[in-house]
Amino acid sequence: MAKCLIERTVLFYYRTNHSLDRYPTFEMNNRNYIIILVLILSLSSCKDENKEQKTNRITESVSTDLDVDHFNIWVKNPKTTKQRLTEIGFTSVPDSLSQIHKGQGTAGRYFNFLNGYLELIFVYDQNELEKNNKNNKNLDFTERADFEKNGASPFSIALKVKDYDLEKIPFEKVIYHQDWMEENANIFSAKNSKTHLKEPSIFVIYPEIESDKFETLADLKNIPDEYAFAREFYKHPNGAKKITNIIITSTDLDLKTETIKTLNRIQNLTVKNGTEHLMELYFDNNIQGKSFDLRPELPLIVYL
Repeated sequence: MAKCLIERTVLFYYRTNHSLDRYPTFEMNNRNYIIILVLILSLSSCKDENKEQKTNRITESVSTDLDVDHFNIWVKNPKTTKQRLTEIGFTSVPDSLSQIHKGQGTAGRYFNFLNGYLELIFVYDQNELEKNNKNNKNLDFTERADFEKNGASPFSIALKVKDYDLEKIPFEKVIYHQDWMEENANIFSAKNSKTHLKEPSIFVIYPEIESDKFETLADLKNIPDEYAFAREFYKHPNGAKKITNIIITSTDLDLKTETIKTLNRIQNLTVKNGTEHLMELYFDNNIQGKSFDLRPELPLIVYL
């Protein structure tokens, strides 16, 4: 900035002391030519600085109040889809330890990573799912579960909010409580998720169910010894450790809705338009240079 200010001052000085009015017969000698050339290059560098400042302002707009806790993919066949992930070297949480969402009619198959987890969510009890839908008409479970027929996005993003300050949630939300949750604890689902099915479903979780975060595999020692067996669920034969980027493609998106704008302000998360519903999941900045396309069983491409 200081460099540009000096160059602008030089330019002002040159203009006021070498105006054509004062020198009607002025001719460009070698010295003047060099000065003008320097000024042109200087102005160009100032433009580059302005561009850089604009980029920095965009970077500053990244949300620091919201972060991805975990993410879901709705599936019809949890056994087959789980197998596709284990085939490429991911360790799953055993089915016997996988959560059933009591009162909601769904269950999950889980894959833990150092900074979040992937849940394959599916209908466990159709009658319970429909009953829950009647009691919670503003929620999108039945529509998302029927993604193959209605074209809904099969992806859900679970967010956590800094300091659990609900005023920091920038979109309209629906309060949701279910049997499997702690007493007096609620999830806040985006109201938009029911009416904009092409968008990923979004919800904000409460602190007690936020996923554990670890910087390195060595930090798994912080898991209490009574749960030492859980440390193994974070160790994957394919070497995956941290989720470093999530790109979600959906069809017919309105990128200007508050929910989509919110997601695209979250670091390492991008939602964009495309020809199909697809998640691209990067681990450790694709350090191994490997990729696995799991379609058609899963709308997922993994980068290791």
